[in-house]
Amino acid sequence: MATAEQLVAQTLQAATNPNPEIVQKAEAQLSQWEIEPGFFPTIARLSMKLSSGGGENATSNIASDEVNVRWMAAVYLKNGIERYWRPNSRQELSAEQKQQIRDVLLQHYDAEDVPQVALQVAVLLGRIARIDYPRFWPDLMPALMKQLQACGNDGSAERQRRILLALHYVIKALASRRLMAEKRAFEELGSQIFSYLAWDIWSVLTTRFLQLVKTAPEPEALNCLQRVYIVMRSLRKLAVYGCAKPFKSTDHMNFIEQLFSQLRQCLELRYELRLAGRTTVVAELERFVLKMMKTLNEFMERHSVSFARFVPVALDFSFHYVFHEGTALIFDAGEHINFSNFAIQALNMLKGIMMSGNDSISQDSTTSGGASLEDELLAGAAQAQTKFFTWQRITYICEKIVTHYFLLTQEELEEWQQDPEGYGQDDGGGDAWKYALRPSVETLYFTCFTQHSSVMIAEVLKFVRKAQQLELSADSDLKAILLKDAIYNAVGLASFHFFNKLDFGAWLTSQLLAELRIDAPNFRILRRRIIWLVGHWVGVQLPRELRPVAYEACLHLLRPQEDMPIRLASARTLNVLIDDFEFAPEAFHPYFNALFDALFVLLRESCECDTKIVVLAAMTLLVEKMSEFIEPQALQFIAFLPLLWKESEEYNMLRCAIISTLEQLVRTIRDVPEEMKPFLYSVIDLSTDLQQRSHVYLIEDGIMLWVAVIGNSTVLTSELLALCDHLLPIIEMSSENLRTVLQLIHGYILLDAQAYLTRYGESFVSYCVRSFEDIRTEGIIAMLRIFETCLKTDATMGLRLVRPALPFIFQQVYLKQEYPMTMGWYLTLVARTLLIDQSVFMSVIQELQNSDALAVILDVWIEMFPLVPDTHAEKRKLFCLAFASIFGDNELLLARFAHIMQLIDETLAEVMDKQYAATEQDLNDSGEAATLATPRYYDSLVIHDEHELDDFQLCIEDFHSKTYHDDRHRQLVLKDPVYKIPLTEYLKWQLQTLQQQLGAERYEQLLRNVCPEVLERINMYIEQTVPKACVVCAGSGDDSGAGGDQADNAPTIV
Repeated sequence: MATAEQLVAQTLQAATNPNPEIVQKAEAQLSQWEIEPGFFPTIARLSMKLSSGGGENATSNIASDEVNVRWMAAVYLKNGIERYWRPNSRQELSAEQKQQIRDVLLQHYDAEDVPQVALQVAVLLGRIARIDYPRFWPDLMPALMKQLQACGNDGSAERQRRILLALHYVIKALASRRLMAEKRAFEELGSQIFSYLAWDIWSVLTTRFLQLVKTAPEPEALNCLQRVYIVMRSLRKLAVYGCAKPFKSTDHMNFIEQLFSQLRQCLELRYELRLAGRTTVVAELERFVLKMMKTLNEFMERHSVSFARFVPVALDFSFHYVFHEGTALIFDAGEHINFSNFAIQALNMLKGIMMSGNDSISQDSTTSGGASLEDELLAGAAQAQTKFFTWQRITYICEKIVTHYFLLTQEELEEWQQDPEGYGQDDGGGDAWKYALRPSVETLYFTCFTQHSSVMIAEVLKFVRKAQQLELSADSDLKAILLKDAIYNAVGLASFHFFNKLDFGAWLTSQLLAELRIDAPNFRILRRRIIWLVGHWVGVQLPRELRPVAYEACLHLLRPQEDMPIRLASARTLNVLIDDFEFAPEAFHPYFNALFDALFVLLRESCECDTKIVVLAAMTLLVEKMSEFIEPQALQFIAFLPLLWKESEEYNMLRCAIISTLEQLVRTIRDVPEEMKPFLYSVIDLSTDLQQRSHVYLIEDGIMLWVAVIGNSTVLTSELLALCDHLLPIIEMSSENLRTVLQLIHGYILLDAQAYLTRYGESFVSYCVRSFEDIRTEGIIAMLRIFETCLKTDATMGLRLVRPALPFIFQQVYLKQEYPMTMGWYLTLVARTLLIDQSVFMSVIQELQNSDALAVILDVWIEMFPLVPDTHAEKRKLFCLAFASIFGDNELLLARFAHIMQLIDETLAEVMDKQYAATEQDLNDSGEAATLATPRYYDSLVIHDEHELDDFQLCIEDFHSKTYHDDRHRQLVLKDPVYKIPLTEYLKWQLQTLQQQLGAERYEQLLRNVCPEVLERINMYIEQTVPKACVVCAGSGDDSGAGGDQADNAPTIV
């Protein structure tokens, strides 16, 4: 019967089978065994190449000798460590099992002779060390270092290589830890092992390689170089992360100094090996050189004060190899670079030193504790920079960059032909400039401008004058064209530095436009560069009168017969032109149709996803900026988008761009064609369906398109209503899109409250009730705004739906723990509930189960009333209407009557507008109005019809009259009691009712508690109020029907 170890080995063997069914069964079996005690120790033993004398079972030795089994066991153990090794993880391995695994790995890791398996074992050691060293595995590093020293003595190269590989992954894992205690532990470890690795291993092996490569067979030299490379990787981590203040460590400073010396030797050796045709060794040597350069650059970034000592050496080194005599080692005779990655690192080093005087050194010096040594180093670095970057050297660097590095290479021209759509694409931003030659050169060039602007400006202007004097024709040679392209590139990259230094408008009209229209094959290079240059000068100094010239240039280069890179550069420049602050739609209108059609052709002809995104961005911006003229082209554009959507099934980022374009089109044309609506609905459905994998990319843009469609819809179709199935799952999954989803729900309610609320109202209110305790204030206010809209659109249905949320709202008012803005919205819901149905109001009060609930709520309401902003007069009026609605024989109310009347008086002063009307008796003999006229008041918030609403719209928030949604919002105002009922009339009627309930004597006694001035003003407003429509005719002589004489003779109510 097979043992457990043999069964696991057989299952691992099955997991490497090419048959997917067998693999699936094996993986399922291994997953079941994961939680079994002893499984991972068994896996650890199977991942090792055990010696035959180790006392292990012979069968297991045979199984473990199989490379596939060992490799699969190592991979499976590595994944298991991620899941089950960390403390407090689910189903964490026991301490006994962990110790067994550590013992097996440390005992047998150096026996593996298969490189792929040895790599996995080394990674295993690093993963465990990151968690356990030194607390649970203190003997790891001593054992590794002891084995490495023993290996160095007996001269076993392969074993030394495996030990160095394991040591590297352990050091790499330890260096990645970020807690302060762990950082200090790594620094202590670095102080113990750095010297040995640097001088007894790295230095010795490097010297030996330099000897072997000239005398010994190539495999032996390669083996030595590979070991040096592994040690260099470890030393890189130790030098950068293993010492807080390297300038205090002699070993670290000597090591950095030694790197420059070794780099010079290796570069010269590489040159010799290339001439000898030894490509294999050259490839490995280049890896070693790059690793040393990366070590220097990282050391400079992280320890700028310590690196300050090497600034003179680093400046001479970088300048020598990328600009001066040393270029012969990295360039061919035909000025073709053959070691671009080294040039990138050297350029980055030069740029980093130039920038070091700004942030990095000052930051390091402020945290480094001492003063004298740091100041000395920084002062030396500053003097070295000043001495190095002379006027002559900056001029020389600028000349080399423009005339050498900015020239298009043969590889770039071939890329133009082979991948026209990919040529010239953006590098992605961020630190991408660190990894490509042209972006790194351009970054250094721009840094020279920021640090030495006057010298650079003067030098580049010399090149501009040279370009202006150099007249080209269709027969000009390629070399002259490439030089002009480089000069134009230099001017464009630093365009902002040439403000008021270069008359670009005159240059454009006198020379550039003429070169733009030369159709010779090689002039395609200049045509692309010139339109690119125009785009870079748009925001600098392109006069408004020259904008039409730029539009014509873009149109000329967007022709189908032009090369794709030229058309794409033109589309980008056009995007910049129309997105500029000084863009004038009227001036652009003559070119709009032709340019939009040209972009549309480019969109159809492009194949790559990135290209389509660029063109779509330009077209979307055109739709936004030229909304008044877009409709004829928009219909053709819309008809093409379904085909583009289908082609982009595998490109979610392109689909995001398509959705953004659709959103802008819907907002612009307002009336969406009927034949387009099914496509829009399908796009929204796919984008917002959480069951679709693509929703991760599309959901935000899809919701915004949905908002635009709802805003411009006139009828709630069944398809549009069915989309609402996605709304609640979206906000239940995450509150990230809560604001936009609530905006959508608000739009649905205004579109067809009956249909939406009947189907989804209860579930939405239930979600809100569950979420009130968990979301922020902004979300609560948005939900309360929707509740108010429900009550406005259909009071009966709205109150029934909102009813489950009212106890929470009333409770918050009772507790008085919210900020004034939130409390204002709570009180708004309380007021509307009171106006709609007082029985519901009282039932909610009773549900609070507090005997003083009504009294406390009234007190809080009165106290918070003055905190309502003056700009929200409609809310103050709503509160007054609600107060007046409960005037009656109630002691709680009567005790607060005086306070309520004072609040009503303040509100009347805000909402009542006064106009003076002169009667016939007020006119003098000359027919002019007398000085004294009769004041008449009207409720400024009362709106009778849409005509008055048009005059009133500026006083209402969010009234833009751009979409049907805005129109529906305007219509909702006409149904609101705040805008239908005059406050004075309602107050008068309620006071009369109160007088009848209390009787004359109690009523007069109640009024005595009110301030006489308040009563006087309220009485004045009531007596002298006229309907709003009658104010204009109040002095017509026959004004009794308008409230003139009747108001004067009316009995005093208050």
